[in-house]
Amino acid sequence: MSYKIATIKGIPVNIHVTFLLVFILFAFIFAITGPPFGFRHVESVASRYLLACLTTALFFITLLIHELAHSLLASSYGVKIQSITLFFFGGISAMENPENENHIDPSKELNIALAGPLSNIIIGLLLLGFNYFVYGSIFGIADITTWITEGMTTFTYNIPVVIFLVGSLNLVLGFFNILPIYPMDGGRVLRAWLAKRNSYEEATNTAVSIGKGFSVILAIISLLAFQWWLVILALFLYISASEEGKMFKTTTILEGVIVKDIMTTDITTVDESMPLNDFISLVFQKKHPGYPVVQNDTVVGMITVDDARFVSEPERYAFTVKDVMKEAISIHPDATALEAFNEMGMNAIGRLVVLDEEKNMVGIISRTDLMTAIYLKDSFKDQNETKPESY
Repeated sequence: MSYKIATIKGIPVNIHVTFLLVFILFAFIFAITGPPFGFRHVESVASRYLLACLTTALFFITLLIHELAHSLLASSYGVKIQSITLFFFGGISAMENPENENHIDPSKELNIALAGPLSNIIIGLLLLGFNYFVYGSIFGIADITTWITEGMTTFTYNIPVVIFLVGSLNLVLGFFNILPIYPMDGGRVLRAWLAKRNSYEEATNTAVSIGKGFSVILAIISLLAFQWWLVILALFLYISASEEGKMFKTTTILEGVIVKDIMTTDITTVDESMPLNDFISLVFQKKHPGYPVVQNDTVVGMITVDDARFVSEPERYAFTVKDVMKEAISIHPDATALEAFNEMGMNAIGRLVVLDEEKNMVGIISRTDLMTAIYLKDSFKDQNETKPESY
């Protein structure tokens, strides 16, 4: 669950609920950690937690800058940015490839992937440099011993600690992100570099395999060092690499499939005036979860089992299909299956009505149709690779 908090350069910025949990955790860690990595030395509890929250907020602002660096550079290349979402373990910029392009040019992708980590490294160096030249140390205070023994507890005197923490965390974030662990930025840099020398599919598969290998190594090192949060991070990265690999395989297959080749043309429609009880009987008879709704042979909506089940059984006699149906989302028969897949995802629906140029319904395409196409295309692809004489 995400909440929109701002719009920057036309890009919606969202915060996922898990991000709020991490914010609280970071603030708590800063509050209980001693100097120079926290504010435990501050006598006032209110000031201690205020400084911890300020540090956390500034650090997460730099996370947003990281994602904006990706997004703004991508926009300059013609990539559409749908949104930025900050969540547990970082952020995601939802990008849509330029029209008529299956993927971003490897050289451009390399620059986009590097933009985020470089922004953090620059921020980190600037902040630590500021502390060094203004306060005599990257920690903010030249004489750490005097600083601790005198117990500087005022809010102002602890600002250098805030600067040090935000700066050092940005350096860690920047250098960690350039590790070749897909789907982190370093993994995408690796994929872009490989894509200049091999096919995009081979480059992605190699980057995913290397990323999973680095995740395993990171997990082993973290276990030996008893750093449990790093073990969790390594597990998260391994799962993310696996899922990204599966998603790329899915999108690659669907890019080469046309909607009209896999859509269902034997369509059962329901009239908008049909009583809801009759619709439920039809569902049991036909055993399909969703149906286009028509009025005088014109598609006016879509109704599914989920729409009907929210009406309690005693009240169903008083409802018609029109009362519970939803808007029908359509797609052209010459569109790719990937476009259908993305349209279903964006609208959180399981089926699309297929309409021709005259807005006549010529079919319906569902998630089941897409999954069947993926399974069959992948199966015959393997057969083609192992038995070329069969074609």
